Amino acid sequence: MTPRNTDINKLIYGVVDIFRKREKEFSDSEIDQAWYDCELRIKRAASRNAMRWKIAVWSASVAAAVAMMLWWGGIDLAVEPGSATRQDIMAYALATEMEMTDGHIINIIPGCDTAVVGQNRARISCLANGTVLVNGKSMSGTAANPAANEYCQLVVPKGHRAEIRFADGTHLWANSNSRVVYPQEFTEDAREIYVSGEVYLDVAPDKNHPFTVRNRDFDVTVLGTSFNIMAYGNGAPSQVVLVSGKVELNNSANGKVTMSPGQLVDITGSTISSPRQVDVTPYVSWKDNLLVYSHKSLADVFSRLNVCYGREFVLSPDVADIKVTGKLYLKDDIGDVLHAIAFSAPVTYEERGDSIYVCRIK
Repeated sequence: MTPRNTDINKLIYGVVDIFRKREKEFSDSEIDQAWYDCELRIKRAASRNAMRWKIAVWSASVAAAVAMMLWWGGIDLAVEPGSATRQDIMAYALATEMEMTDGHIINIIPGCDTAVVGQNRARISCLANGTVLVNGKSMSGTAANPAANEYCQLVVPKGHRAEIRFADGTHLWANSNSRVVYPQEFTEDAREIYVSGEVYLDVAPDKNHPFTVRNRDFDVTVLGTSFNIMAYGNGAPSQVVLVSGKVELNNSANGKVTMSPGQLVDITGSTISSPRQVDVTPYVSWKDNLLVYSHKSLADVFSRLNVCYGREFVLSPDVADIKVTGKLYLKDDIGDVLHAIAFSAPVTYEERGDSIYVCRIK
C-alpha cells in the first residue's frame, strides 16, 4: 500500500526536526556531504514516473542522510561498534542501492568529501592507516581510525573503469556499470566486500582471514586467488570464472560449490550450475583493455561494447548473427574500435545522435 501524503509529510517533518536539533554536533563539511547525498538521490528519483515514488524516495533520502550523520558523529543505532557481520554489509549495500546512470565515477566515504572523478579511469588506494587515495590524492576528511561498520562505495557508470588496491594487498578491477561496497579497513576477523556488476579480483593470500565477495544472490569465499565475477542483475545469469587458486560459492538453495582453476559457473536466481571448463581469457581480458572473442556473434560483441563504452548500438538484422573471431583493443576513442571491427567484418557504421547504427555492406 502506498503511504498517503499526510503520512509522508509527518515522516519528513519528523526527520528534518531531528536533523535541526542535532546538526550543530557536526561540521559544515559533514552537513554539506549529507545534503549532497540527498540531492543525488532526489535527482535519481526524478526520472521515475510515479509522483508517490518520488516523495517516498525523497523522504528515505533525508532519513538516510540523517543516519549517515549519526554514523559520522560516532553513534550507530543499528550495529554495535566494532562489529562487521555479513548482515551489516549486505544490509548497508541493499539499503543504499542506487540506479546506475551515465556520468562520472563516484567514490563515497562516510565523513569525507565525495570524490567525483572526471576521467574515465580511477585508481583508489586504501592505505593501512585508513587513508584513502583517489588517483593519488587523499580524500579530505578521511578518518585515521575508521569504524568497522563504516562502508565506502565505488560507483562506476557505463563507459568507465576503476581499480581498488586494498591495504591487505588485494587488487580489484571494476568494469563499467558496477558498484563496490567496501570497508575503509578490513577488520581482524574478516575481509569482505559487496559487488554488483563485473569485477576481477587478485586476492592477497591470508589463510587465517578468508576473503568473501557478497552479492544479492550468492557469496564467493577465497583464501588467495584470481577470479572474475559478472553479476549485473539484469535478468541474465551471473557468472564466476576462476583463473587460479580455489573458491567456494555459496547460496541459500545450493549450499557450497567448489571451483578449480579454468572453471566457470552460472548463477540464475538461486540455482548454481555445475562447474565447467572454459578458456578464461575471453572472460577476464577486459581488465587489460582487451576484448577477446572466438566465434561470437556481432550481437554479443556489441553487447559487451555497450557495457564498456555506454553507447547504444543498433544492429540491422543481417549483422547481428555474423560470427567473428579476434581481439579488440578497448581504446578511449570508440571510433578506433569501430574502425577495427569494420576492417575485419563486412559492416559499416554511422552515428546518429546518441546511437550508433551498424549495417552490413551491400
